[in-house]
Amino acid sequence: MKKLLYIFLCLVVLVAGGLGATSWWVMQKMGPEIWVEQAEKNWNCRVQIADAQLSLLTQPATLKFIQVQLAPRDEEVAKPYASRTPMAEALALVSIPEITLEVKLDDLLNKRLFVEHLRIIRPSVRETQDDQGKSSLEALFKKPGSAEAVAATPKTSAPPADVQSNAAEKSSPAFRFAVREATLEKGQFDMTNGTTQVKVRDLDFNLTGIDVDENDLANHNRIEAKLSAQIDVSGMARINGAKRPAELAHLILSGQGEIIPINPTTRVWNPRTNLTLNLANGSVIAGHMTIGDAAGKELKKLQEYGVDLAPVIIGGPLTEEAVVSGVFFNDRFTTRTQTRFVFPEYEVAIEPKSWVNAAQDQHNIELKLSCGPDLQSRLATGISNAKLGESIARAVSKALSDERGRMTFDIESSGPLSDPKVKPNTDRVLKNLMRGEGLGDLLQGLLKKL
Repeated sequence: MKKLLYIFLCLVVLVAGGLGATSWWVMQKMGPEIWVEQAEKNWNCRVQIADAQLSLLTQPATLKFIQVQLAPRDEEVAKPYASRTPMAEALALVSIPEITLEVKLDDLLNKRLFVEHLRIIRPSVRETQDDQGKSSLEALFKKPGSAEAVAATPKTSAPPADVQSNAAEKSSPAFRFAVREATLEKGQFDMTNGTTQVKVRDLDFNLTGIDVDENDLANHNRIEAKLSAQIDVSGMARINGAKRPAELAHLILSGQGEIIPINPTTRVWNPRTNLTLNLANGSVIAGHMTIGDAAGKELKKLQEYGVDLAPVIIGGPLTEEAVVSGVFFNDRFTTRTQTRFVFPEYEVAIEPKSWVNAAQDQHNIELKLSCGPDLQSRLATGISNAKLGESIARAVSKALSDERGRMTFDIESSGPLSDPKVKPNTDRVLKNLMRGEGLGDLLQGLLKKL
C-alpha cells in the first residue's frame, strides 16, 4: 500500500511542476510531452501519456491524463517524445487508464495547485522484490543521476543534459500545492517475491484529511485512509512432507487507518499506518496444511498423553467476521490487540505483537487454539484411550482447559508462511497444574501407579 500512496503524491508533485512552468491559458494547448518531460526530469523512469486535457468550463476545473504508463528508464528517454518507439505494454510497471484532478481556476491564476479531488482510476501496478526486500518500483522514483538511479539504468540511456548537471538537487515546483481528497478506484496490485505471489484486486482506496508539511512534521504529518480490497496470496508450502503450490490466503477486507507518511527522524518517505481491518466471513487464512505437516516431532510429547493434533488443519475459511487492529510498516503488519479468528473446528486468538510480512513470506505469531465441540470430543477420546488411567486423563484435560472449559493449546508459529515452524507451548499447562487445576487428579493417578 505504501507504494500506491507514494504514487499518489508523486503525481501531485508532477502536476505542480508542470503548472509552475506555464500560465493557465497555455495549458489548453499543452500535449502529453510537457508532462512527460516534467516527470522524467524528476523520476528515474520512462513515462508515456496518451493524452492530457484541461477543461476550464467545469466547476471546479478538471485536469485529465489518459493512459499513463511508467516503466524502467531506457534509451528512448534521450529521444524527443514524438520520435520515440511506443512503449510495449509488458514493460510498464505502473499503468493508469485515467487520472483526474479537480482544481479551482482562481488557484491556478494565483500559482497555487489546491487539488479538490484526485482520482486514479483502475490503476495496475506490478512489483517484484528480491530476498532483501528491494522493490522494482523503488528505482522509478529516484532522482535521475543518483547512484541508485544509475545502477538501475541501462548504459545506453542518458537523462537530459540539464538533469545530469543538476542530478543531486530536487527541483521544487513554482506552485504551492495541497490535496483535499485522493481516491484510487478499482486498482490492482501484483507483487512477486521468489515463489510467493500477492494479488490485490478491486482495491478502493480513499485518502482524506491530508495534512503534510515537511517543515512542521510534528504537527502536520498525517493522512486519513479508508480501503477495501480482495487479496490472494499463493506460494509453495510443505504439504504431506513435500513442497507444493498452495493458496496461502484469500482475504475479503475493508478498513480504515491513520497514515504517518514521513519518518520524523530521518525525514524520509516511509509510511507508518495504524490500521483497523475487517475480514469478512468467508475469507480464507491458510487451510492447506495440517498441524502435523508444520509441527512434526514437536507433537510427540502431547501424543504421549493421547492428544493428537497432527490431523488438525491449520486455518481455513472464517465462519465469523474478524476485526484486526495493528500497525503496517515496511511491509510488516504487527497486531496491537488480541485478534480472534473463528474457523470450522476451533477458535484462534492471536496475541498482541504477533506479525506477518507476506511480501517476505515471514511471520512470528503466538496464538491460543481453543477447540470446538467436535474437535474437543475427538481429543478427549484420544486421552481416554491412552491408558493413562482415569485420574491422570482427567488431570490432563483440566490442565489443558481454559476458563470456559474449552481444551486450549498455546502455539508458537514462526518462519516462512509457506513452511511455518509450529511449536506447542506448555507453560500455561504447567501454570494450571501449579494453581491446582487437575493437580489432585494427577497426584491420585500417580499414587495408583505406585
